[in-house]
Amino acid sequence: MKKKFAFVMVCALALVLLAACTTVLPVAGATGTVGSKVGEAKQAFVFGFPLNGQGGIKAAAKNGGISKVGVVDVRIHWPASPIIPYWEVTTVVSGE
Repeated sequence: MKKKFAFVMVCALALVLLAACTTVLPVAGATGTVGSKVGEAKQAFVFGFPLNGQGGIKAAAKNGGISKVGVVDVRIHWPASPIIPYWEVTTVVSGE
C-alpha cells in the first residue's frame, strides 16, 4: 500500500512540475497587436540581486514613446560563467 501511495505522489508531483514548465500567462494590459513603435529596457542581476537599470514594461514603453502596449517580449541573456551567476533581462515592448 505504501508503494502505491508513493507512486501516486511521485506522479502527481511530476504533473505539477510539468504544468509549471509549460504554463504561459499573458501580460495584463497588452492588446496583442504589434505596433509601429518599439522600446527596450535592460536590467542586470548578480546572485539574483538587481545591479542596474530598469527592466520593466513601464520603462520599456517610456523608452520607446509607447502609450498603448501591444506586445511584450522578455529575453534573458545568461552568459556561461561558472564563477559568478550573472544575467541580463531585456524587456521589449511594441505598440502605439
